[in-house]
Amino acid sequence: MSFGKIKTALRGIINRKDLTDELAGDFITRAVREVERVVRIGPMEQLLEASGFDGERHTVPIPSNYLELVDMFTQDGTLRQVTKDQLFAHRNEGRPAVFCKIGASWIVKPYPAASETVFVQFYGETLPLQTDTDENVWTRAGFNAVLYQAAALAADYFQMEDVYVQRFQGKATSLVDAILSQDLSEKWAGPLEIGDPINRGKF
Repeated sequence: MSFGKIKTALRGIINRKDLTDELAGDFITRAVREVERVVRIGPMEQLLEASGFDGERHTVPIPSNYLELVDMFTQDGTLRQVTKDQLFAHRNEGRPAVFCKIGASWIVKPYPAASETVFVQFYGETLPLQTDTDENVWTRAGFNAVLYQAAALAADYFQMEDVYVQRFQGKATSLVDAILSQDLSEKWAGPLEIGDPINRGKF
């Protein structure tokens, strides 16, 4: 499904002339971000390769789309996350072994050598939907979850009766729970298909 198609579906559910294309797009964008606050699936995993160290610089900037850390490692093994006190007490020489998040960066010790690459595996926000032909993992595989989350936001915005907000939010929550209940680790493969929520009927 494309961004344009999910906007059309949202306007069909809400059925209001004042739900403009721009507003529909805003509700869908907000819905995606709300779903991504609680859901972690394979396609959201990203890999950052930090290099260009000089033996003195030992920081890795945190990406702007960062949501949650999975792992940090080098070719020699996995780094261990420690407290600030443990980081400061750790030696500066040797192979990178520990790290700590401070501000907008991860600090790594011992200092990476000039030839070293530090790999950061993390969950990140998906690419934003901008044009009607745009797609991402949520429009392709989590279409209904995003659609009903957006419908709940729109219903609240237009001050529709509480029963509408509750029904839309209930469907969205059920669909998100269905996604969370699946095995979506590194073994996750193929398109994720989430249908209508069970025992909630059509609306």
